[in-house]
Amino acid sequence: MSQPFAQGEDHPACGICPSKRLPRESFVVYDRPSWECPFDPADGYRYTADRTPACVHPHKVGLEPDRTAPPPKDTPVEPEATPQRRRGWLPSFRAR
Repeated sequence: MSQPFAQGEDHPACGICPSKRLPRESFVVYDRPSWECPFDPADGYRYTADRTPACVHPHKVGLEPDRTAPPPKDTPVEPEATPQRRRGWLPSFRAR
């Protein structure tokens, strides 16, 4: 087995970066985090759709990105609720 790409305790790669456990040819590098390589909570790493490990911080590992992340998906914008108008003054207590 080949040595991991990022070696040494002082390497600035993230703790979950595949560069700390895999050789360079075994992972892809995106230019930034993306929905194309989501975080998998089952094991704590990021993967592409075909389960290729992915690094999303090329500046930390010192590599040029292999892939460019697509723009964020559009999220539906819900209109703001219109405030209800109060109808007149209501006393906070009842007179006796």
